Amino acid sequence: MLNDKDLAAHLDGLLQRLSTITHKQKNQFAEELGISRQQFDVLCIVYEKGMITMGELCREISSACSTATDLADKLEKAGYVERVREKRDRRVVRLNILPEGEKLVKSAYEKRVELLSGLLEEFPNEGNAQLEAISFIEALVDKLARVQESIDGCSIRT
Repeated sequence: MLNDKDLAAHLDGLLQRLSTITHKQKNQFAEELGISRQQFDVLCIVYEKGMITMGELCREISSACSTATDLADKLEKAGYVERVREKRDRRVVRLNILPEGEKLVKSAYEKRVELLSGLLEEFPNEGNAQLEAISFIEALVDKLARVQESIDGCSIRT
């Protein structure tokens, strides 16, 4: 039986592997869609959060504003997003996802769900084991997000 420290180390290794695999799959999805991984990340953020300011986008992607601007320029040129100025304060610019951008994100999500669904079918569905595992992962993600929020001083929940 593993003690808490060994269990935490093992869990950390699994989370690292999961992150690496997910990162590679996102790269593949982006490549199939004909955009960069960073552009795909921006599309996903705008899709999930709705209209987002450029400053919020910079924080979400942990990049300089010039990087976010460059990504937004490319996505806007491709017809996936549009910039919208606020009426009350014209200095505030928000990114809004357009139907073509939504199609790309939905397509990638559908592929991901299809892949995961196929993988879940390979496991025996004994009682509520899968639901319990998902509940554990949700609770862990929430706790990790709260820890990170306390470090960053801002919310990272989606």
